[in-house]
Amino acid sequence: MIKNINHQQMVIDALCKSLADVMPEVRAKAADSLGKIGSEIAVTALLNTIYDVDITVRLSAIKALGEIRSSIAIPQLVKLLLDTNWEIRAMAVEALGKIGPETVISYLSNALDDDNAVVRSTAAKALGQIASEDAIPYLVNAISDADDTVRSSVIEAIGKIGARE
Repeated sequence: MIKNINHQQMVIDALCKSLADVMPEVRAKAADSLGKIGSEIAVTALLNTIYDVDITVRLSAIKALGEIRSSIAIPQLVKLLLDTNWEIRAMAVEALGKIGPETVISYLSNALDDDNAVVRSTAAKALGQIASEDAIPYLVNAISDADDTVRSSVIEAIGKIGARE
């Protein structure tokens, strides 16, 4: 962790500028690094990156937003739940689960009905991570999912919520 505030600001500024680099690999690494640093100062720059032309950059930016855990990102992450790419939807679900106020439960419960099993499984895990009893009815409804990985994630999530209560 960078302890000197001036150094931290300098690093964050440099990484935010790197989100506009011509090379996708550089943009993705900048997003990864911003997520590891975890400063809310980077949220706006990362939100501008979630629609990058490169899928790896998009995924890195979404993941970083989840790691920063800023509620400011919630509205944009919710919009990504409608993205045509299942990887984007799954990463947005994961990020929302990390940010995790109970206000996202309804969005995550809708993701339990996604066409893609990975998205559904990730939604179950995210609901388990939030660990609110309000998620139980949605999880119980998903317990009969056709995909065994989803069913397993649902059961695990219910257990996590039960253990916390």
